[in-house]
Amino acid sequence: MTEAALNPGTPRKILLATDTSARGDRALERAVEISRRLDARLLIVHAFEELDESTLTYGRRATPSWRRPPDAVAMMKSKIRHGLEADLGDAIDKASVFIESGDPADVVENIVKSEGVDLVVTGIAREGPFSSRPVVLGKTVEQLLRRLPVPVLIVRNRARSPYQHIVVTTEFSVTCGHALQLALNFFPGQTLHLLHAVEAPYSTLASNPERHVAGFSDARTEEMKTFLDSIFLPEQDRQRIVPHVEPGPPQQIVREYVQANSADLVVLGTRGRGAVMEAFLGSTAKSILSTLPCDALVVRGPKS
Repeated sequence: MTEAALNPGTPRKILLATDTSARGDRALERAVEISRRLDARLLIVHAFEELDESTLTYGRRATPSWRRPPDAVAMMKSKIRHGLEADLGDAIDKASVFIESGDPADVVENIVKSEGVDLVVTGIAREGPFSSRPVVLGKTVEQLLRRLPVPVLIVRNRARSPYQHIVVTTEFSVTCGHALQLALNFFPGQTLHLLHAVEAPYSTLASNPERHVAGFSDARTEEMKTFLDSIFLPEQDRQRIVPHVEPGPPQQIVREYVQANSADLVVLGTRGRGAVMEAFLGSTAKSILSTLPCDALVVRGPKS
């Protein structure tokens, strides 16, 4: 890995993609917190499906002309803007607000490209506490994860303070090195816990399973050192990294680590450019995302 390949920089433009729902307030709080802390420009985007005013109805009849608003789209935009102003307070003075009609993923993608956005912040669709996927990302978020070239911060919890315990997952790839460098730049001065979790192969077949797992962990610990040595890092950044190697299923280990240590952010490096989410995120990253009890920052690998 070279310095040029791993230099994502501090975000200067942060885009909040919001549906203005009650749960969307959590993403809004976090976007405002990060933009203030990093002195970054905040862009707020709300997209809604296009309205066909000719089909607006009044009960079962066509809406009478005197009851039909002169411009339903303009009125909707005005209502949304006023709501955002009420939620943001004085932060609205430094924010740029975009309210557009059209497919939400298309609208966000176009603004990311035209405005040179460095980070997108959004929320989850809902939680399913009794399902196998407690965190439901939603169609729009899954589309953004597949299509956007910039990191996406998925906010699940309220932003009561800056992130305190940040976990960066790694599989020792170039993509994971890029995600680590980005996290160091996005969260200057904070300690990052670098977590590698993987199951030891053939442990059930070994004559001494405990010794087999211990030897596998030792080998992975050496790989962790080699991985860190391969990345260009200023010494002050290197001192902020606390490595962890844990044998076991990655999805389970990451979730248990987050719960046991009250981690509030997990950074995931992703690879691929496939049109299907599994091809883009990989099954492991997708599984981790679907069960995390905290926020997640999804980082695409650097351009070749």
